[in-house]
Parts: sequence; C-alpha cells; structure tokens
Amino acid sequence: MTIVIAHRGASAYAPENTLPAVALAADMGADMSELDVICTSDGKLVVFHDDTTGRWESTDRVVRDITYADTQTLDIRGERVPLLADVLDLARTRGMRLNVELKHAGVAGPVLAAIRDARMTDAVIISSFEPLALHEVRAADARIPIAYLMGSDTWHPLTRLREFWPMPALKQYGCQAWHPYRALPGIAFSIAAVRRAGYAVNVWTVNDEAEMRRFALLHVDGIITDKPDVARSLIASLPPAGH
Repeated sequence: MTIVIAHRGASAYAPENTLPAVALAADMGADMSELDVICTSDGKLVVFHDDTTGRWESTDRVVRDITYADTQTLDIRGERVPLLADVLDLARTRGMRLNVELKHAGVAGPVLAAIRDARMTDAVIISSFEPLALHEVRAADARIPIAYLMGSDTWHPLTRLREFWPMPALKQYGCQAWHPYRALPGIAFSIAAVRRAGYAVNVWTVNDEAEMRRFALLHVDGIITDKPDVARSLIASLPPAGH
C-alpha cells in the first residue's frame, strides 16, 4: 500500500520543518516525515529548507554562513529552527520514520552519526538532489537506503532524459528509491519503468486529492504531501490492490 510521507512535517497546518509539524504529522497518521538538513557555520545540523533566511527575516543571510545561535533568531511562524538530533529523538519516540533530505554535500558523516546516535538507522531514508551528497552517503554506509530527488525547472535535454529514464542515475549512485516531482513529463510511464526495475518511487509534493488518487492507483510507494491527513484518508478509501 502507498505510504504517507509528511512534507516538512504536516506543513499545511503547522510551521514547516519544526517539532510541532513533525508531531502533528505523527498525530495525523503519517508513516514518515520528510525534513531538510543544512549545516551551520559552527557545525550544527539544523532542520531548515531554504539556502538563505530571507523568507523568515528582513535580511537575507546564507544559512551555511551563520551560526546555530543566529538561526534561533528566526521566527518560523512562532517556532524556532530545530536541531536534527531533536527531530530524530521526537520521531523515535513517536515511532515515525524519517526522510532526511541533504541540502548540500559535505555533511554525510555528521548526519549519519546523528542518525546512529538517535538509534534511527533502520527508520530513515536519505535523499538529495545533489549527486555528490548521495555518493558521500553511499561511501560512508553501504546499507542505509538513499533516494535521488529529481524535478528541475529546465528543458535541458540531458536533464529531461535523466528525469524521464532515471535508472542509470539510480544505479550509478547506489539508490534504493526515486523521488520525482509530481509534474515531470511522462511521469506515469517513468513510475512504471522505475518500479519494474526494482526501485521504490515516492512522489512530491502532492496536495490535490485527485492527484493523490492518481498516484496511489499508479501504485507509487509513497506520496509526499503537506496534508498527511488528507492523503491518509484518501488512501484508506481506495480498494485493495488487485480489486
């Protein structure tokens, strides 16, 4: 059955990538929560999506160039930027798996160490748009599942070919899963081909109910959504596979 993956937690209802968003995702029955990890200038792994702070303050600072203390001055709709370690602890306590997205290369070692310290090694998948980040994870740990994120705002022919036929890239980086953008050209064909090749497919970010139904009926492994409650209810209403 298709699982529900809460995008940055239950981000349609709670501040994205915060502890309340992850807790709410668990309350809503999400199987997994997706989150984004960036390393600050003083080596702290924080859960934050954007490369810069401009969406949350009047200035626009590069997150990798500021300290953890600097991130705590940001107002994320009334919440603070959490440490990866705190989100891992919450997920373990709630029995929820995590999709940890690496926003940049160079952090595989510390991220894997945090996952081990939290005793969450068997409950995570690591994803990234960055091939080097995927390579670093696979080089550091041959067992932990990784996923290649794809979905670029471009018509560059080589990029579009990779997105339409991603199996060579998935094999090259030792991936177990493909995470495509919901509106990639030819995605229904690609989903079927990728699943036949033995890879899991988790589609992002799907908030429309008709699209949720479409992807569930295409037998994707997971739907990444801001609305985990809606996805959980819709998936539960569908007939079992084969009926």
